[in-house]
Amino acid sequence: MQDLFTYATLGTLAGAVAATVLVVDSIKELGLLKRFSTRCLVVAVAEGIVFLADIAAGSFTVKNVPLCILNGLLVAASAMGSWQVIHDRLLGGSEKAKGG
Repeated sequence: MQDLFTYATLGTLAGAVAATVLVVDSIKELGLLKRFSTRCLVVAVAEGIVFLADIAAGSFTVKNVPLCILNGLLVAASAMGSWQVIHDRLLGGSEKAKGG
């Protein structure tokens, strides 16, 4: 059971997206986090996951900060897109949700 998520898995786009979706879906209704838009929460969680995975892998340096930021934005965009596709397929989506 320890191989479900590893730092190597979190270092991949698919792993980081899956972790972001799971974390955001689990915490978005907690206390003060309700006040933040889901998009802002997704970006914050995605950036945190990318930075933590890079630190845990031992490859974090100051010169990698811009890459971590860009990778976090990529993970966030992918997570939002993945959630939208799943939502539309399972729930039929809504006209309000289309376009962003």
